[in-house]
Amino acid sequence: MLNFFVKYVNKKYISKLPKDKKNFVDMYRKFMRILIKYHKLFGLVAIVSSISHFALNYYFNGIKITGLIALGIMIFIGGLGIYGAYINKKYTGTWLKIHRIAAFTLIVSIIIHVI
Repeated sequence: MLNFFVKYVNKKYISKLPKDKKNFVDMYRKFMRILIKYHKLFGLVAIVSSISHFALNYYFNGIKITGLIALGIMIFIGGLGIYGAYINKKYTGTWLKIHRIAAFTLIVSIIIHVI
């Protein structure tokens, strides 16, 4: 979700800042470029961390259905990301909308899981 929001903030607000805020604009865009460049890596780390978290908790505490749902959504998002980046190779379309909606759903499911 952060990738989407960072780009949105850049488009709606950062790009409209006056010239005297150039240092802030440059710093924000550098942060944005780093985030976008490593988006796939962050996703991979998130999936591996989620699977590890699930495995450890399954071994010590058993299954929690909310965690299983969150893990399923995370894997679904990863699958869509792999599809979009390596199979479809277009960063537009229905798959991207579903990817973003699923990311929002994941955040909600993680909050429910933690509560």
